[in-house]
Amino acid sequence: MFVERAKLHEIADLVTHLLASQGYTCLDAEFEAHTRTLRLFIDHQNGIDIDACASVSTQLVESTDLDVLLPFEYNLEISSPGIERPLRTLQHFLDAKNEGCEVSVNLTEKFTNRRKGKGKIISIGPDQIISMTTTEGPWSFPWNMVLKATKVADWSKIQAPPM
Repeated sequence: MFVERAKLHEIADLVTHLLASQGYTCLDAEFEAHTRTLRLFIDHQNGIDIDACASVSTQLVESTDLDVLLPFEYNLEISSPGIERPLRTLQHFLDAKNEGCEVSVNLTEKFTNRRKGKGKIISIGPDQIISMTTTEGPWSFPWNMVLKATKVADWSKIQAPPM
């Protein structure tokens, strides 16, 4: 069972719409075919904890809207985005650019002889072309070719909690 990326974007947008009144957004959706698991990465201005995940899961299980988009049995998993947050929308890419953080990008197919890259976003053009600086040199690609993208954590700047 395969779920196309466009369908996953549609699911993430639907979930954001369904949960908007409570302040949640769905940053991304993934589908694992071998376990038939739909994984939704949610966020909230107050953060995400296990209780938020459980609450959202209950709401979505009771809704029939997802069943229209996925008309087969599947497991639903709700998760926080974690520190290496997914980038799905142009706004997510713009936010990452403005934060100056490193991102990792995988495209649906090779573009300018590359399919993957890691670096910092330097611009997003009105034509939705994203330009990055990477260790392999400059790289530009159309936003609509992005298969998966995430922020890359700078683990040297992250402090471990006190013991």
